[in-house]
Amino acid sequence: MAYQIGICDDEEYQIKLNGIYLKELSSKNGWEMEYHGFKSGANVQKYLEKKKLDILFLDIDLGEESGIQIAAQLAVKYPNLVVIFVTGHREFAGDAFEVEAMGYLVKPYDIKKLERILHKALLQVTALKSHDNPREIVITDKNLKKKIRVDEIMYVQRQISKSVIYTKSKTYNVYETITSLYERLGDGFIRVNQGEIVAGKEIAEIRGNMVLLKNGMDFSIGRTYRQDILNMYFGTQSNDTKKV
Repeated sequence: MAYQIGICDDEEYQIKLNGIYLKELSSKNGWEMEYHGFKSGANVQKYLEKKKLDILFLDIDLGEESGIQIAAQLAVKYPNLVVIFVTGHREFAGDAFEVEAMGYLVKPYDIKKLERILHKALLQVTALKSHDNPREIVITDKNLKKKIRVDEIMYVQRQISKSVIYTKSKTYNVYETITSLYERLGDGFIRVNQGEIVAGKEIAEIRGNMVLLKNGMDFSIGRTYRQDILNMYFGTQSNDTKKV
């Protein structure tokens, strides 16, 4: 099945030029690709509501739109989408990587630079498609998209502008909100306060206003989340005098 490549740029000639490059690279390397051009981030979002893209080349300066803001929105809804920024503004590189773009091409660039970054992106897409498991989530760590097993996650903490995912073997730093991660992790996880999520199976004890984990970590329980935590850990029929 052909890789689906999106090119989003407010300049028509740039879409056509990248399309020509992609056709040349497809022929040279035997990559089966289809490309789709978009003149705005809104058009990309509308397209993704019904169809799929594997890789998106996204201009940062889209007139009244910000490519960086578009990428941040897409990362939440489509975590498997590999984003590569294309721009004439080198100074935006830091912001680009904060929203988990895999790569950054500065105009004008030649086809060899495009080939290198496209090859890397295709390898990521292939890795993400293999061993598909509904109990895995896709994250971006050090600008590479990875799948991690949900059952290996012990807890998640918010640290300034990042969320840190702690598994049994390593940690992952991601630019994704606690709220977004909590929604994606699904059943088996509980939010204990505004900045921390824990796996229910990792809870060793609830003592007073603290959640104690099996590895010795402890977290304070936020007032808003207390009843949900008690319900999850002890069951909905228990009362607080029995629980703490």
